[in-house]
Amino acid sequence: MASTPTTIDKTPLPNFEKYGKVSVWCSTISYETIPDSYFVEDEEGLDPWAKNFLINEYDHENMETNGVASGMASVKSIIEDCSYSSAYGEGVIHKITKMGHPQVSWIILLFDFEYRNKLTKIHEDEYVQYVGSFVYDMDAISLAEQDQIAAAHDEKIRLEALMVLETEAALAATRINPVPRAAPAPTTAPSPVSQAFEPESEKPFIKPVPKGHNPWLKG
Repeated sequence: MASTPTTIDKTPLPNFEKYGKVSVWCSTISYETIPDSYFVEDEEGLDPWAKNFLINEYDHENMETNGVASGMASVKSIIEDCSYSSAYGEGVIHKITKMGHPQVSWIILLFDFEYRNKLTKIHEDEYVQYVGSFVYDMDAISLAEQDQIAAAHDEKIRLEALMVLETEAALAATRINPVPRAAPAPTTAPSPVSQAFEPESEKPFIKPVPKGHNPWLKG
C-alpha cells in the first residue's frame, strides 16, 4: 500500500541536494498506463511525483529517466545505459532485486541528490518506489560501455590465445613430420691443368682497356 505524503511535526524538510550522490526510484507499473498529469509541473516547477515524496525542490537538469514504453524489462537492461552507471549500477540492480523486482518498467535518477526516506517517511507512491541513494562518479562510464570494453578485452585475449595454440600446433607438426632436406648437388672433379708450355709468341694479343674516364681517349 502506497504511503501518503505527510508533514513532519511542521518542521520544514531539509534540502536533499548532495554532491556525488544519486537517488533512485523504480516503477513496476507499465509506463503507458501512468497518466500524463503525474508529470505536469505546477507554477513552482514541482510535479506530483516530487510532491508525493515531499521534495520541495530539485534541479531538473540533474534528473534522468530510462525504461520501456510498455511492459517491463530486466533492471540491468534499463540501468546500463544511464549516465555514470558503472559506478552505481550493480548496487541498484542488487537493491531492486532484493526488493523483489527482477524486472521494472522505468526508473528515475536524480543526481547530486540524497533523498532520505527515513526522514520523510515516504517510501513509495502509486507509481514508483524509492530504491536508495548511491555514490556516483562523474568520471565513470556507463555499464553498457564497461561491458563493451570488457568484451573487447576478452576477445583480444581469446584471439591471442588462439594464435599461441596455432603456433604451437604448427611447431609440433614440424617436429613430427620434419621437412626433408634436398640432397646436395654432386660435385664434379676439377679439370686438370695443362702443364704444356706455350711459347710467348703464340699467346693471343689482348688490347689493354683503359680504366676510368679519359676525355682524350678516342674510341
